Amino acid sequence: MKVEYNKLVRDKIPEIIKESGRTCEYKILGESEVKDALKEKLLEKAQIFSKKPSEDELSDIYELLGAIIETFEYEPLHIDYLKLQNKETKGSYSKKVFLISVDDGE
Repeated sequence: MKVEYNKLVRDKIPEIIKESGRTCEYKILGESEVKDALKEKLLEKAQIFSKKPSEDELSDIYELLGAIIETFEYEPLHIDYLKLQNKETKGSYSKKVFLISVDDGE
């Protein structure tokens, strides 16, 4: 039975499939295609983590973030700087603040 996936997977997945005695069809994405696929994969992984949080899923998200940083040619140190800057100006999530509403007075 053939199952369609049409999604970005880790590099060794085709090899793992072949070693299990199955066959698979895959392609190598171009630059514009991979950017879209990475964004879709991030949403997929976030939904999975949202439904069933685990360290394993979180490790996949970490790996995915690294691929996004590399593919989009972001500077890791600059991202760390922005993280610190946002923490300083907006705070962190450590106090568990949940905003219910804002009344603009109109």
